Amino acid sequence: MNRFLTIFALIGLAGCQSAAPLQFALIGDNPYQEYNFPKYRRMINDINRTDGIAWVVHVGDMKDGTASCDDDNLKSILEINQAFRVPFVLTPGDNDWFDCSREAAGGYDRYERLVRLREIFYSDPVDLPLVRQSDSPDYPDYVENVYWVHGDVIFATVHIVGVTGQEGGIDIHNAVTEAAVAWVDSVFAKAESMNARGVFIATQADIYPITSEPYLLGLFCPKCPKVRPFYETVHEALLQQTRRYRKPVVLAVGDTHIFRVDKPLYDGEHLVEHFTRVETFGEGQVHWVRVMVDPASREVFSFHQEIIAENVGVGWSESDRE
Repeated sequence: MNRFLTIFALIGLAGCQSAAPLQFALIGDNPYQEYNFPKYRRMINDINRTDGIAWVVHVGDMKDGTASCDDDNLKSILEINQAFRVPFVLTPGDNDWFDCSREAAGGYDRYERLVRLREIFYSDPVDLPLVRQSDSPDYPDYVENVYWVHGDVIFATVHIVGVTGQEGGIDIHNAVTEAAVAWVDSVFAKAESMNARGVFIATQADIYPITSEPYLLGLFCPKCPKVRPFYETVHEALLQQTRRYRKPVVLAVGDTHIFRVDKPLYDGEHLVEHFTRVETFGEGQVHWVRVMVDPASREVFSFHQEIIAENVGVGWSESDRE
């Protein structure tokens, strides 16, 4: 009898050890334009048909920067995203509110559109154990900055939008960035307190648009900044936190529409090897990234591009193809 009990125990242990890792979908910078809507719906269907997807994270820029920012357009994009069968988590992009001051987008007041965006996209509860920055009396408006814990890993969204400074709005950008830095600190404080195996942070802005070893960047492009202007405080926050937290950290971004998985963070001349950036597909390329999370593995996070064959090249104008 003891022998059989031992065999069953070993079988059960083997089953636990071979359990599939957590999986979720990373998307962003879509649907963007009307011609992408059919492709975006195909992507939603593809994600919905994929077994084991726990949630969807969208890194913002749901529409083009010159597309209308009126309530009807925002609500139509919300309606499309309601087709996901799993929890949908969004961090806003600049196109979604900051660029609404453009005449082509409606000439709105930026802050008014941000308030309205929050009302439209963050009023309904999400079926995840979210902790919001707005729970803090210091940042009561920031319902979009959240974190949640699954197993031994912490996941978070941090509202940082891509700006150049050419269109003004630096004051409101700085206010949003200040809240973002405070939230980054809170996320890592939680990670340290729970001894998390890894940290996953999703945002819109790609603060490392030029990826290169520092010496080569200085050699070939001496005037190129290592960090995108106006984002130095975010860079410093990530640098300070990764000096203390020595386990895998992922920064998921959109903004520059280039699918990539790389390591852009340097501490002086030294690569921060436990920090990884993943950028999802962007406008024109309507695909998604499968993120796999296995706390028992050495690197915790791994990534797989999910190319939807029916979407390749579909809906582009002839000028786009040239």
